[in-house]
Amino acid sequence: MLVQQKSYRLLEMDKKRWIIRLLILSAIGIVLSAKFYFMIFVVDFLVGLYSFLTTFILFSLFVFAYFKYKDPYIDAKDIILNNPPLVSVIIPVRNEESNIRNCVQSCLDSGYSNKEIIVVNDASTDETPKILDELKQKYLNVLNVIHLTNNVGKKYAIEAATKVARGNFYVFMDSDCNMAYDAVENIVKIFLSDNTIGAVTGHGKVRDAEHGNILQKIQDVWFDGQFRILKGMESSFSSLTCCSGALSAFRREAVHNHMHDWATDRFIGTEFRFATDRRLTAFVLDGKTNNNIKGGKSIDFSNAINTRKEIETDNSINDVQEHKRLWKLKYTPSVKVYVGVPETLKDLIKQQIRWRKSFIRSIFATGGIYWKRPFPAALLYYLILALKLFRPFIVIKALILLPLAGDVFTGLLYISGALFSGMMYGIDVRLRNPGYPGWLYRPLMTLISTFLLSWLIIYAAFTIKNKSWR
Repeated sequence: MLVQQKSYRLLEMDKKRWIIRLLILSAIGIVLSAKFYFMIFVVDFLVGLYSFLTTFILFSLFVFAYFKYKDPYIDAKDIILNNPPLVSVIIPVRNEESNIRNCVQSCLDSGYSNKEIIVVNDASTDETPKILDELKQKYLNVLNVIHLTNNVGKKYAIEAATKVARGNFYVFMDSDCNMAYDAVENIVKIFLSDNTIGAVTGHGKVRDAEHGNILQKIQDVWFDGQFRILKGMESSFSSLTCCSGALSAFRREAVHNHMHDWATDRFIGTEFRFATDRRLTAFVLDGKTNNNIKGGKSIDFSNAINTRKEIETDNSINDVQEHKRLWKLKYTPSVKVYVGVPETLKDLIKQQIRWRKSFIRSIFATGGIYWKRPFPAALLYYLILALKLFRPFIVIKALILLPLAGDVFTGLLYISGALFSGMMYGIDVRLRNPGYPGWLYRPLMTLISTFLLSWLIIYAAFTIKNKSWR
């Protein structure tokens, strides 16, 4: 195992850059020690404790992501697919006329041969249906287009597709994304390498970031760290908290009979359209699976007259025998997806509000079961959870209340610590992507998060019952 891990480290980057990684860890360790001293003897204790814990988490994430994480594709790449299993690629879409052609075409052009592509048009009102029908005529044997006449939402649309999907594995992809040529093949090899893997999520990069505006560049470098460091740490314990909607794959056995419960999820007494990715991941994390998938009434989604009510009343899929299995959930940078992201600050705020509603829902879903996972992963998860909830209050105290009382140093320490964390992420991205110019934008994301995005958790909580997706 030690030889394998060493081999992987050398594959990811050369020895010289690994020395810089060790210097990054040393720098974080020194800052962590300094923050402990400041917390005890110099600054406000509450702000000091918060700042210390954020650096402790940063250090832990980097250590596990560097030394424990191993790309699952490394052990799967030599598998020969003589008889490749059927894969169902599922894409829900609503009003994506500018993206959907490239999205579907990237799936059609995939190098994996034994696949079916199911696109569910969720009552789009733009040119999306026309584009899909054009593609359907050209690729009759591979592409299945389901037109829904009523807007039912993303989760119901995906459930509709799984009702007719025949694949051994499901690949879910957002309609504003493009998958890499080898993405599906690499996913299948990872699943075949270990039959206890229940879910695989890929590595997201912002589509055409090099030609985008500064906000897109900021999101690109932020995505890279969130995937490789955070998901890398979680994957090292086979315990992802969120399989990204951009591109994630699930073993049919692990997820199929949870689709209806997921689609009809309710929270605080009402239908909950958010938490699509985190909530589905929580079902797999929980370990509940179905020993037998029974048949039942089948809804014909292809006739384009189905409503959400019809989907809700089809509960036969839940008539199953259940048992427990602690599925492995893995992240791999060898499966790439190119993501469309908000191009304006207004759209970014709307997206982040949706994500924070998902985060709030996950407190009760993932938070209620994650203690079953390995202790280091669970500890970091609950610490991150707590710090996210307390961040707005810490910002108010550190940057407003304490300076008004004459304590400016605590606020300066807080801001400098946040910028330091952002710079460490940025340097790491640069090491893994030689010549990548966007790494310098990473601290800007820290500032945006501190002064803007962190406050959205409050708004998201007060508007949690608002069902509007966009």
